[in-house]
Amino acid sequence: MKRIPTIVASLACMALFAVPALAQDKLFVASEGAKLKADKSASSDTVAELPVGQELKVAGQEESWYKVSANGKSGWIYRGKVSATAPEPSRQGGDNLFGGAGSSTIMVSEADSARSMRGLNESEQAAAKAAGRPARPLSDYKNALDKILAEKVDKKEIENFLKAGHIGEYAK
Repeated sequence: MKRIPTIVASLACMALFAVPALAQDKLFVASEGAKLKADKSASSDTVAELPVGQELKVAGQEESWYKVSANGKSGWIYRGKVSATAPEPSRQGGDNLFGGAGSSTIMVSEADSARSMRGLNESEQAAAKAAGRPARPLSDYKNALDKILAEKVDKKEIENFLKAGHIGEYAK
């Protein structure tokens, strides 16, 4: 008898978490190069190319794809290309590796909490010295980061990489 209340409570919790997903009636294109597809497959025909920020009316969802309409056209879009909120206007775009990031503006104090940027803070410099490694000037790290940010990758190269690795909308 104790199992019935437990089952009912479990179902109620699952329904509570499912409601936001079911209630989603609009999404926004959040990725450059997003394509409205004829079917829920990256290899299906492209119905339209959608700009970042385009509002989409959601008609349904299956697996990792949303059935949407925009500007009088309907089709499918991969979930990784959309967001529940409109993207903020920004410097996105361009053809460098990190969008419109340009050169790095990372300051030493900003890197302190990230630790992912080895060498960009004074404690890393002190640790290198204590370990007997030569400490490099902070400008060396900034210049290396700027060089990476200047790398150019075109959209076709990215698409080929995703296809070859079966990543995102090319996964199956």
